[in-house]
Amino acid sequence: MLKKQRCQRTGIINFFSDTDPLLAAGSIVEIGPSQFVWRSHLDDSRVGLARYLPIAEAHLYRALGSSCQRTLAA
Repeated sequence: MLKKQRCQRTGIINFFSDTDPLLAAGSIVEIGPSQFVWRSHLDDSRVGLARYLPIAEAHLYRALGSSCQRTLAA
């Protein structure tokens, strides 16, 4: 399962897994109006751009693999 948490200082949204809750498995950063960069911090280190946050989240979940179930904690 994945949990997401937004940093109050930077605005970066980090995604954590239950297996290692202290190390982010991925993140999303807003780089401009309606511009989001998503990154997988796992072995393959996939990265991409999206115009909307929900689309960036969907790409990140897909990159992290179907083994991760979605559980969101804001």
